[in-house]
Amino acid sequence: MVRFGVVYAVVVAIVSVLGLAGYAAVRSGAAEPTDLSTQASVLIVGPIAGLVGLGCVIGLLVSTVVWIVSAHRLTAAGPGFAGYGGLVLCFLLIALAYVLPIRVPTVSGAVAVEAALRIGSVVLLITGTLLASARIRRQTGQVTPAGRRTLITSDDWGASKWDPEVLRDIERRRGANG
Repeated sequence: MVRFGVVYAVVVAIVSVLGLAGYAAVRSGAAEPTDLSTQASVLIVGPIAGLVGLGCVIGLLVSTVVWIVSAHRLTAAGPGFAGYGGLVLCFLLIALAYVLPIRVPTVSGAVAVEAALRIGSVVLLITGTLLASARIRRQTGQVTPAGRRTLITSDDWGASKWDPEVLRDIERRRGANG
């Protein structure tokens, strides 16, 4: 979840900087809004940035659900106040990022408010996740995140330990070749 959050924050920052640079270029006259190259760059960069952002949001949502389920498997309280608090504040700031920029009088101010709210939401989510994970680690004594256990152990490679028929077959073949 932390990786998706960091990537999302970076994408928001890059898109905000590019948007402000494009707006400044059009406003100063350095770029003509009716020029084909200006329109093409907006048509290419906009959807790509939107898809990357959407991928990050979907990744955040899926990893958040997995994290909550894993936390509940480890402790009865699950993520606890810090985890759920970070999650609620994250969603609140993301919702405000859609509402507040409209009320800001300048474009650059609106972009800055939206970016600050989105990046702040991810910071709160990551902070809540790390605090909850630290609490769960202290309570359970597990050092692996989200209680992950390795799926394959060294015993899995010794077929004779889990299937005596395989052991008999190995011994029979050794006797026939020896």
